[in-house]
Amino acid sequence: MTILLAFFVIALLLGWAALIGSRLPKTHVCASRQFLDVPVNEVWAIVTNFTEYPTWRPGLARVDDGPMIDGQPSWFEYCSPKIKVHLQVSECEPQKRLVTRLAGTNLSIFGAWEYEFVEENGGTLLTITERDKVYNPLLRFFTQFVIPHHAAMDVFLIALARHYGSNSTPVHLSLRVDDMTPDAAKL
Repeated sequence: MTILLAFFVIALLLGWAALIGSRLPKTHVCASRQFLDVPVNEVWAIVTNFTEYPTWRPGLARVDDGPMIDGQPSWFEYCSPKIKVHLQVSECEPQKRLVTRLAGTNLSIFGAWEYEFVEENGGTLLTITERDKVYNPLLRFFTQFVIPHHAAMDVFLIALARHYGSNSTPVHLSLRVDDMTPDAAKL
């Protein structure tokens, strides 16, 4: 009887979360910025060397090269033996701008990160803007109330700063709806 009650409570909570998630917006845009006291060309080199991510990014078991997609590289990130994420480069302007996104079709989330590299006082001001469209209402609930939107970007930026010997933390930027590019608005 206790097990049945526990299943009922869990089902009720998941139903409640799905209901709330279904009423949340599907799209979100957020951005984090980090200053790195390293020249742009060095930061660009490490950010675009995808297969070396596990040497400095926590939470990655390994990264494998993927197939070229529309003339751009793709790769597979393994967060655990059972979690594999396929990512691809969708735009690239060397040492200035890089856009990566989830690869594939029929995904429960469409996500893209836009990296902007700006030289500042001999260092690099790196801004990551995340543009996501979350189709699954439960996932929308969890990304809104459990795991902050900035979390993955912050982990990336903090790990990159630590790789270069800095303990600085990213700054979250305020974005307005009109900050979305036309491509992002189509998400």
